[in-house]
Amino acid sequence: MPGDLLRTMAGDLGLHRMGGEDDTRFACRVSYSALRFWMQAFCLDDGYGGAYGVSESAIIRKSAIWLRNLADLYPGILDWYRFYDAAGARGLASILHTLAAMRDLVKTEDGLYRCAAMHTAPAGTYARIRLGLADPTDMDDRPPISGMGFIAKGPARTESAPTPAQATSSSASAKARIRPGGDDGHVIIELNRVPRSSPDWQCFFMLTWPLRDVTDRQRRMARVEYAPLLADLLRFCGFQVQPS
Repeated sequence: MPGDLLRTMAGDLGLHRMGGEDDTRFACRVSYSALRFWMQAFCLDDGYGGAYGVSESAIIRKSAIWLRNLADLYPGILDWYRFYDAAGARGLASILHTLAAMRDLVKTEDGLYRCAAMHTAPAGTYARIRLGLADPTDMDDRPPISGMGFIAKGPARTESAPTPAQATSSSASAKARIRPGGDDGHVIIELNRVPRSSPDWQCFFMLTWPLRDVTDRQRRMARVEYAPLLADLLRFCGFQVQPS
C-alpha cells in the first residue's frame, strides 16, 4: 500500500526515483513537488472559488496536516520537514513565499494568498518558467518537473538585462558546483553560500529540491535536463559555476 501511493503520486508528477533513494527520501522529494499544487488547492478553498484568498497560517496548517497524514505511511518525512522544531514552519513558509515571489500565487493587499492564472516568466537567458494554476496530471506536453517547477521554452531576457558574465563579476567569492547525482537523470548542486534574494534565485530555488532537509539552501538536487538553465541562473545570482 505505501509503495502504491508513492508510485501514484510520483506518476502524477512525472517524477522518477534517483539511484540509491529509499522510499522515505523519495517520499520527501515527491511531497515537496506536490506541495506547490496542494498550496494552490488550499488557496481555492476560501469559500469564494479562490477569488478572496487564504491566510498564510491556514495554508501552512493545511500543508502540515497533509504531511502528517502522509507520514502515517512514511514516518521519516517529518524529520526531513523539521516538524520537531521551529524550522519546520519556516520551511513551509519559505515554500509559500517563493511561490508568491514567483507569482505562482498572488499575495493580496490584505495579506491573503490566492491563485494566479497560468502564465510564464523569464528563467535564465533562453527559457521561461510556467507559473499559475495548473493540473500536473493533465499536461502531457510539459517538460519534466524539477523541484516544484517546469519550463516553457521561449525568449526570456530583454536587452537591458545583465549578462551572466556581468553578474558573476559582482561576486567572485560565490562558487557553485554542479555534479552528477545518483543516476544519469539527476544532478547535485552545491553552493558555498546562499545568495541574496532575487528573481533568479527564487527561480533556482523553485526548480530544485533541497537535499539534507526542507531548509537546505546550499545543497540542492535537480533533473539533469535543467542543469544548463540552473547554471545560467546561478551566474545571474553572481556565482562562478565550477566544473564537476
